[in-house]
Amino acid sequence: MQTITSLLLCFFLGGCANIATYPPVESDVIFSNPNSANEPVPTILAEVLLYAHSQYGGMDIIVFNLPKGMTPETYSIVSNKLGGAVPLTTDNQVAYHITELRVRGLSAEADITFPSSSGGYEEASIRLTSAPFEHWAVSGSRVWLIPSKTPPSPNILTSGSTIDE
Repeated sequence: MQTITSLLLCFFLGGCANIATYPPVESDVIFSNPNSANEPVPTILAEVLLYAHSQYGGMDIIVFNLPKGMTPETYSIVSNKLGGAVPLTTDNQVAYHITELRVRGLSAEADITFPSSSGGYEEASIRLTSAPFEHWAVSGSRVWLIPSKTPPSPNILTSGSTIDE
């Protein structure tokens, strides 16, 4: 009986795996979660920003920009999880820019643009993993050797606005 219960529990936990891509991808094969404020998305975003801040530095207070398609509620949740981080609201402000997020069950990967010590920006991909009843944690990262002079523009939506394509 315990074996059957264990198998059913594993089936239901695996069957409820979250699949999300931001910015949203319109396809029959890849699904995008329409509500970015649902867990685990805000937690993953906060972990990515904490890791980038601790590994790459660049500023005292975390200023962040999330991928297109994130709701103002998501910005608020992430800000609260980071204890005082502020969303990017103007161009040319030094910030961490999460440009893409892919969540596939208990693994995720985020692409981030961050301020470099040379005055421009650099890019990295950060991988995270989790397990049932465990927290999300960074499992690896890679900094890409493609410097950038111009950071992305703010993506935060205000009420009544739409996503620019």
